[in-house]
Amino acid sequence: MKWFLSSLLLSVFTGLASADLAGHGPRAIYPITERFVALVDSSVDAVLIVDNKAGGAVVGHYVLHDESVNDNPDRWVNPISITSCADCNHIFITNPFMFFKIGLEKPLVDMARNLDFSSLNKKSQITPVWFDGWNPKYQNDGKIRMVSAAADGSSGYVTHKSGGVFSFNPLSPDKEDPSAKHVIKVGEAGIEENDINGIHHTSSLKNIILTSSKYVHIVKIMSSDGSNPLENDKVTAYKLPLDYHCDYLYGGSDMTFMDMVIIDDYAFVLGHPTPEKGQHNGVAIYRLTWDDDDEAWHNCVQIAGSGLKDAGWVDGSGKEAQFSATVHDIAILPTNDSQSHIIALPDTGNRAVRLIDVSYPVETDKATDKVRVYSAPYNEHLYEVMYSSEASKAGMTPELAMVQDGKSYYHGGLENLYTMNFNAAQDECARVGIGRVCTLPEIRARFARGQYPTPDGDDESLTTVWMNEDCSSCHLGDPGACESSDWGEDYKMIAIFRPVTGLEAQCVNNERPVDTYSMCCGVGGPAVLDGTYLKSTSQEKAKKAGISFGAIFAFMLVGVAVYGVYMRKRAKPTWWPKFLRQDRKEETGHAPHREVDLRGRDYI
Repeated sequence: MKWFLSSLLLSVFTGLASADLAGHGPRAIYPITERFVALVDSSVDAVLIVDNKAGGAVVGHYVLHDESVNDNPDRWVNPISITSCADCNHIFITNPFMFFKIGLEKPLVDMARNLDFSSLNKKSQITPVWFDGWNPKYQNDGKIRMVSAAADGSSGYVTHKSGGVFSFNPLSPDKEDPSAKHVIKVGEAGIEENDINGIHHTSSLKNIILTSSKYVHIVKIMSSDGSNPLENDKVTAYKLPLDYHCDYLYGGSDMTFMDMVIIDDYAFVLGHPTPEKGQHNGVAIYRLTWDDDDEAWHNCVQIAGSGLKDAGWVDGSGKEAQFSATVHDIAILPTNDSQSHIIALPDTGNRAVRLIDVSYPVETDKATDKVRVYSAPYNEHLYEVMYSSEASKAGMTPELAMVQDGKSYYHGGLENLYTMNFNAAQDECARVGIGRVCTLPEIRARFARGQYPTPDGDDESLTTVWMNEDCSSCHLGDPGACESSDWGEDYKMIAIFRPVTGLEAQCVNNERPVDTYSMCCGVGGPAVLDGTYLKSTSQEKAKKAGISFGAIFAFMLVGVAVYGVYMRKRAKPTWWPKFLRQDRKEETGHAPHREVDLRGRDYI
């Protein structure tokens, strides 16, 4: 009965779209730990738990609507914001019309610690809630925005475009919550109507950051005596005019800002020049610096993205990076290293988590050119996996779609590291006639069981390989999947793996030469190629001139491989090569230079 009533209430507040929230995909993100993040993706109407260290593998999910409306996206929840806290037994989300709490068996941090998010899908329950202390006139009016909870659960706030800010207790979110009240009204501290986009707690928990399209208000929530001024109806705020500081970057052009976070003495702002009607220029990240002497922010510098180029999906340096146009949330990833600073961005149009490493500009103040951007691409056809009848009959889940096991061929060592673009990597696999470039799910499965080439077998060393994964995407006007690509057709992913840090992906132009190993998936049993068919970078011209010999050699190698498979489980003659008999793991396909290493399995 309880489930039935909750489902009935939920149906009242679903299927109500917001006209000014364009694009479907991951709209907001909550970092659980350095490794795991929770996000709300409106294209599949679900909370997804993404493993940043497994190349964006989805390791947990919770569908927000009742399964009876799977085929009717008009009745979906359409989430726009998400938060929780270390000791919270709830996830909190919003859509434009309602505030929701999702009851958990245990806090997300505990699930992350146990590497088990299975209870999220099995034992969680979503319920709409409007606290007694919140004026009901603001409910169901389409103007609810973002939600933020303090990391320790000491406070929680929800923004409303015409109402301002409402408080609640994240640790005890009962309808009768005495702390739930209207704490900031529009007009107070210069906060204008219809102009609150983002909200975040600062890491000190002494302030909340309210971002509007032109400026930011940093509002005090902890006085020197430890009390919260908002509980006593006192609103004290510092106003930061973002357009005043940043529009010089574009010759004074009008700019729009969506969100801001603070790391140490630096503010990182999400925004771009205001696009003209019909344009979809991607967002950018800007950095402002706090000056203790002036007690003011200054020196707006663009550190990632363009702001002027069309939406795209490009990783690498901050200058090279491109994002989609409809991103409106960023968050700080908690890291174990005090000198590591990473911003997580749910890239709505690309349906991926983008990770922006700003460690250098934070630690050195000046090295804004050393920002690095990479991806956790979680969208393995999730809409089809979650809602097609074929996938349902096959028992497919988002978690199962993340890995695809099988056989692979590779060879490690520095002598086998080659400069290749995607086509060259594909040619190397085709040349031996026994494989193709691996996909991301295939790479996840193989790297997780320690099956990958390295220069020296050291867990600190990097492994880089091309993947047969497109970086093309589109602007989704409705929930679902892209029917065609609006950008990225000339870009492919590379996988960068290190056992101690995990697997990350980067989208680069498929014509770009990258120092990579050749790793192929497909035909045949487990095997390790010796790499003799490859040519070094200095021999590229010779390779092009020796096609006929290469073709003959390829056929010879196929014959050897077939005979090797035939002999794999048979007694070997005395002349049988030692590297094929004693110093390799035939059962798993591990390379000769390393034993079976299961530590990587922890990343899936």
